[in-house]
Amino acid sequence: MRFKRMFSVLLITALALSVTACSGGNNNKPSASNSGTNNQSKTSNTDGKNSNSAVDETGWDGSKYVDPITITTVKAVGNNYYYKTGETMENNVLNTYMKDKLGIDVKYDWVVTDTNEAYKTKIRLMLSSGDKMPDVITYRGDMETVNMLIDSGQFMDVSDLFDKYAGEAYKKGVALNPDTLLPVTRDGKMMALPVLDYAYNDDMLLWLRQDWMDKLGLQAPKTIADFENIMDAFVNQDPDGNGKKDTLGLAAGFKNTYLSWIADISWVFGAYGTMPELWNKAADGSLTYGSVDPGAKQALETLKSWMDKGYISKDSGMIDETGGYELFTKGQAGAIVGRNWLPDWPFGDLLNNVPTAKYKGYPIPAGPDGKIGSQSGNPSVNGWMLINKDAKNPEALLRYYNFFFDNWANPQAGSEFENGFAEGYDYAKLPDGTITKDPAKYPDLFPGYGDRTHLVEPIYYSLTYEGARDPALYAETMSKLADGGKPETPYEIATANSRKKENVDAMKIVLDQKDIRMKNYFQGPLTETMTSKNELLLKLIRQTYSKIVYGQSPIDEFDTMVANWKKTGGDQITTEVNDWYKSASGK
Repeated sequence: MRFKRMFSVLLITALALSVTACSGGNNNKPSASNSGTNNQSKTSNTDGKNSNSAVDETGWDGSKYVDPITITTVKAVGNNYYYKTGETMENNVLNTYMKDKLGIDVKYDWVVTDTNEAYKTKIRLMLSSGDKMPDVITYRGDMETVNMLIDSGQFMDVSDLFDKYAGEAYKKGVALNPDTLLPVTRDGKMMALPVLDYAYNDDMLLWLRQDWMDKLGLQAPKTIADFENIMDAFVNQDPDGNGKKDTLGLAAGFKNTYLSWIADISWVFGAYGTMPELWNKAADGSLTYGSVDPGAKQALETLKSWMDKGYISKDSGMIDETGGYELFTKGQAGAIVGRNWLPDWPFGDLLNNVPTAKYKGYPIPAGPDGKIGSQSGNPSVNGWMLINKDAKNPEALLRYYNFFFDNWANPQAGSEFENGFAEGYDYAKLPDGTITKDPAKYPDLFPGYGDRTHLVEPIYYSLTYEGARDPALYAETMSKLADGGKPETPYEIATANSRKKENVDAMKIVLDQKDIRMKNYFQGPLTETMTSKNELLLKLIRQTYSKIVYGQSPIDEFDTMVANWKKTGGDQITTEVNDWYKSASGK
């Protein structure tokens, strides 16, 4: 019940903010000094200036901690993290700024390069060893690990912290989707804070090698049959012109999952009305597991035929998504399914490998019965933050995040972050006052670069990943640009300058096909039977899928697998999932 009351409050907050925005009250963007202050207790400060008389019980004077406080954490460093010479994850321009500006000093117990799930592995080792956790854990990945962190008992209920210290922009973003907090709600308690992401940013579309399409005189695919004709041409008509039969139709890698963020294959299942590894909603309103739906059997038949015809690599079942997308970026495959922002990364590698390559986004094709389905990013969340029960300043994380919502997510003209986080790092001003983000062309304006092929973007160093993202802003801006709208705000101008046309057009496709989104209706914690059976059942499904796709088992092996899945715990899990859904949705 508390959960429902909380969302009612959030919804009212969002509506109130909407009214304020319409009345023009949103024109004066809150400054850092306003971050979260409306929700905190403070002494009288009628002139609006900061003074020691306004310092609250946490040491916060309205804009910063009078005496700097420390947040301990751990960090996964992605392959998009670059530093200036001499800077590190521990010592960099962003951390220094946040310490000076807010009095928040972030210290790392450890930092790991996040390859082969190293971050997840280290966290799980800490849990199994009973190690003391840092003040804050931010995690972007599987919910099983998030649940393990919650179940460790080391992290606090953040409901009151959120109510008291979360800024208006953060609350509005959370309220945008009523399902946002479901995955981390336990007995009405909010056990983690969401890292908000852009809405629709995880949705899928089809990318094709447009230079191959043009060379072979191919037209946009509307159906699976159309797409098969394109793949056949990519495989058999030498689109790269090297005189060899060495090209593939579709880049795919499903060693670990049939529901990936790139080199995705789940849309083939969507063409038959189901989505693997997700809980779909049946016609009677109940939830069913997509991997055992009869539509999955049809999808596997299709994938087997594609494997037999050479449309997908013989290695697709033995490589992960990285191996999958490299088939595209190395110029070996003519199609890939993934997200709208792939032109930003990793499609740059394609242009490095094949400078003459062109690519273009297309809608997801329909199945033989007209069904179209694509996985959707469920609530606009791309990570979770957990706060240790023993943290001395648990509210500091909210103030840190509020700062980025108020100052970074949608910066105002003339503001400090109008052009980027730090001049000489992620942007520079040319003599005529225009902005450049090209360190290779203007080395003097970007000093200290060790590698000028990539922009050093300090925002990735933040404790909250990309600083902060307003969930609705990205799609609204991309849609405006795709329709020919003139960029006006700093965010719109920066988006127009940084996003490739193919990216802008791709987001328009995503919005136009948003009705095909298939979401995961189960957003709760692992059920009791999932805890003990999930690994076994997932292994059963993946082994059967693989044997069917590779022709090692007949297609009817799928029916045997479903029967075994049901009696080995699947039926009980289905009951538990539907009990959760009825409880959470009030249905």
